[in-house]
Order: sequence, then C-alpha cells, then structure tokens
Amino acid sequence: MRDIYRPPLAENLRIHCVSVRLNNSELNILDQERKQHAKGEWLRMCFMKNQPIVVPEINRSAWKTFADINHRLNEIVNHLNVKQSCSPLTKTEIFAVKRQIGDLRSQLLTADLWSIPSNEGHAEDQTR
Repeated sequence: MRDIYRPPLAENLRIHCVSVRLNNSELNILDQERKQHAKGEWLRMCFMKNQPIVVPEINRSAWKTFADINHRLNEIVNHLNVKQSCSPLTKTEIFAVKRQIGDLRSQLLTADLWSIPSNEGHAEDQTR
C-alpha cells in the first residue's frame, strides 16, 4: 500500500508569531547560548523546557594522563600475553601491574574530568 501524504493537524501548525526586542548584551548572550540553532527555535526550546544538553569541553590534561596510563597498561598486558602461560609472574611484573592500576585508580578518583568549578563550599569556616 502506498503512503499517502497527510497534512499536519491544524492544532500542530505554528501559525502565531511572537517578537521580542533585546539589547546588545542580551543578544550576545542569546547568540552564545543558541550555538547552531536559529534564534526563534532556541527561544521556543527554552520556553518549552526542551533545551539541548550542553556537553562540557574535554579536559585535555586528564585526557593525556589517561591515554598515557592506558598505553602503559596495554604494554604490560601485551608482555603478559606473550609470556608463556606456565611461567609465573615475577615480582617486578606484579609490581608494575599494581602500580599502573594504582595510578589509574588515583587519576579516576582525583581528576577533575570536566574542569567544572565546585559549588560545594567548605565544611569548616575558612576565615580562621
């Protein structure tokens, strides 16, 4: 059966136009926030609480740190894969694996991945 074109329902057509006047600073903010969206489309999305998700900029130093740790872990895994299955791990190999896993764990727990300032404040009075 062929698809038949059906026009949109009348209640779904956008027939109303609303204009708004902005000063220069308001227009600059709108232009920064809307990214690739048209101004009217962005304002409608804001009004309907349907804004696109803002993805934070990548933290390049954290990315480089994780890439370096990943590279070293891959080298260790390759070494262990080449090693004969019947020979036990040496103390040096065990130490290297533990160290790299510890580095990775430390970076994952302490790295500020998205460089977002914290709003949590301090538990103690810092004026003392």
